[in-house]
Amino acid sequence: MEFLQFLLLLACGLFAGFLAGLFGIGGGVVLVPAFLFLFKSFGVSDEFSIKLAVATSLSVITITTFFTSGAHLLEGTLKREEVLKLLAFSVPGVFAGALIAKVIPGALLKKLFAFLLISVGLKNLFGGVEGRSSKKGGPLILYATLFTAGLFSSLFGIGGGVVINSVLFNFSFLPVEKVVGIASTSSFLNALVGTVIYSLVPAKKVLNYQVGFVYVPGALIVSVGSIVGSRLGLKLLRRLSQSHLKKAFAVIIILLGIKMIFS
Repeated sequence: MEFLQFLLLLACGLFAGFLAGLFGIGGGVVLVPAFLFLFKSFGVSDEFSIKLAVATSLSVITITTFFTSGAHLLEGTLKREEVLKLLAFSVPGVFAGALIAKVIPGALLKKLFAFLLISVGLKNLFGGVEGRSSKKGGPLILYATLFTAGLFSSLFGIGGGVVINSVLFNFSFLPVEKVVGIASTSSFLNALVGTVIYSLVPAKKVLNYQVGFVYVPGALIVSVGSIVGSRLGLKLLRRLSQSHLKKAFAVIIILLGIKMIFS
């Protein structure tokens, strides 16, 4: 790996982690566009860049969510049998998303991710304050949400926590700490299973130390950078208005999504 590539990867991690810590949302929503730009700068084609970005994003999320998900288990927020239920409904969704991502063209996947960015941005821009809905669902809501989060995870390179929080905060009786524990642990499990799948899928080798669709040096270096960057973002967060930051982030990812659609 060239020194310039190393610096680009480290800067990518610092930037993604900084935005995650500053805006309270990160994962693939930040990492996939950053990796997409990075791989294109390495000379990788558009068709292949998006799939490399999705897979490598998942591997970073696996590393960064390992400790938070483990903390929820140690603190007793989730029990072992509950984790098995998460696996039972999330993993089929992860496989479904990976299969879809395998067969659809990279250009279409890029456009779909752009629409996801715009949707998340609009939710943050106009969604107001999260609140509990009067319409409550039973276990079926939880299981359907876990499957959808798994599918979105492997399809778009996100952990899926944003899907789980958005649905369960509004349509379940679960307490907040339980929902956060489910979102965190599911993000780790989704990303881990997705990383394994994308690592084992045969893929054209366009970068050194590429395993399947996962660019291993990128995952490791960006993970280190994101940990440092997130701490810097959190420090700045305490000094600024959170509502203004949320709106600013929403505008940024909406514009990014629009750019991806027309680029």
